[in-house]
Parts: sequence; structure tokens; C-alpha cells
Amino acid sequence: MDFIRTIPQGHEAIVVMFGKPVKKCRSGLAFCIPYIQKFFNVDDERGWRETRKDGDGTLIEVTEQITDLKEVPFITKDGVKIDVDVVSHWRINDVMKAVFAVDKLHKSLNEKILTEVRILVGERTLQQLLSDRAKLSQGIVLKVAGEAAKWGITVTSVDIQTIEMDESVKAAMLQEIEAERKARAIKHETQGKAEALQMEAEAQRKALMIKAEAQKAYIAELASVVGSKGALKVLLSQQALDGYKAINETEGTKVYLPNNMTGVLNIKN
Repeated sequence: MDFIRTIPQGHEAIVVMFGKPVKKCRSGLAFCIPYIQKFFNVDDERGWRETRKDGDGTLIEVTEQITDLKEVPFITKDGVKIDVDVVSHWRINDVMKAVFAVDKLHKSLNEKILTEVRILVGERTLQQLLSDRAKLSQGIVLKVAGEAAKWGITVTSVDIQTIEMDESVKAAMLQEIEAERKARAIKHETQGKAEALQMEAEAQRKALMIKAEAQKAYIAELASVVGSKGALKVLLSQQALDGYKAINETEGTKVYLPNNMTGVLNIKN
């Protein structure tokens, strides 16, 4: 019967009289006056047929809906042609506005979303688009929110699922990534060598300090035994012996000996 029907959960219906909407019916049992009123068919009269498959065309789904727009072509700021898969999540809040405030709601919503996506994609390079995909999705939702509210709907999210590009672009991106990887490797290697040299220099500095402290203690101990003059003579003699040793260790047949060895080793005051 056309004047009584059951509205399932998550759906609503609109009753019209002489072409004018008079009430909306929520889930449950719904009535209308026979021959004067009827349940409005949104599929036939508002262009929802291609997007709806439930009931007889009078049921309006008010739960969250998903629209998947696949392989839509766009051009980025740097002139790269890409195909984007855009998925939107939305729900109807006011069935009266959704049906009568806009012609062909689904088509109008999709065109609005794609327009905003095209604008935002055109403002970004491919690299920016790949790295700022989350921010881009948020920006699209903000852009369409005002218009969607006029149509009695709320857009909860617009996600860019996939981005496809030509093989030549993919190859160029791979080359760029490889070049960046090599640059990072060279940078890390250079930093590692610099740190190693710095550590080696620091170790040498500490070794020299330790050696100097030991030499200082040795001189002080020697001076306490033979006196300051004797200590100075010992040090000079040691340096002379070290010099002769270095000369004798060089390649050749000659051996050099000091002509005053007794004097060199005499450390008496």
C-alpha cells in the first residue's frame, strides 16, 4: 500500500503533497493520506538512481556513506600528471535540504570535492603532495564544509588513497631518492671521520699532558737527589744520547759516538 510503509533503521522518507514536501518520516511505521500525499521518490525525481540501490527509491540513507572516485586526473604545481583515488565519507543530517536544496546531491558533492582537490593539488609540487597528504585531506574537508552544510550533509573526511604517475616520473623519483641516499651516506661518513680525528687529537692531547706531568714529577724527584744543576745536566745528557741514538739508527755504514762521552755522563755538581 502506498499510504503506509515501514521505514528501516538508518533511513528516512519524505512525504509530499501536490509536489510540496510536508513532512519527513523516521525509522518505524509511516503514513500518508491516500491519493493526496505520497512518499517522494528521490531516485527518479532528484537523480539519485545511479548512487542508490535500496528499496523503491523513497528511502533516504542517513548513516555514513562512502563515495570512491577512482583514477581522477590532476596536474601538480610542477606540471606532473597524476591519477588520484579520492574517497569521501559523509552523512545526511537534514533530508529536506539534501533533497530539495541541491539538484542531484551525489553528483554535486563529488564535483565540489574534486574541484577543491584540483585547486589544492595545483598549489603543490608532487613531492609536497606525497609528503602532505594528511594536511591536504584536512584542507579539502574545510573547503567543502560550508557548501555541504547548505545541502544538509556533513563531510567527515576526504582521503587521497593512491597517487599514480607515469613510469618516467617514477624512475626520476627513484633516481632522486637514490641520490639523496648517497648524499646522506657521504655526509655520515664525513662526520664519522671528523669525529674520529677529533677523538684521536683529544687522545693525543691527553697523552701529552700525562707525559708532561710525568716528566715534571721525574725532574722534581731528580732535582731532590742531585740538585737542580745536576738534574739539568742529566736532562741535557739524555737528550744528547737520544740524538746519537737517532743518528745511529739511520741506514748507512757509519756509527757516530760522542767524543766527550765521559763528560756527557758526568752529573756531579
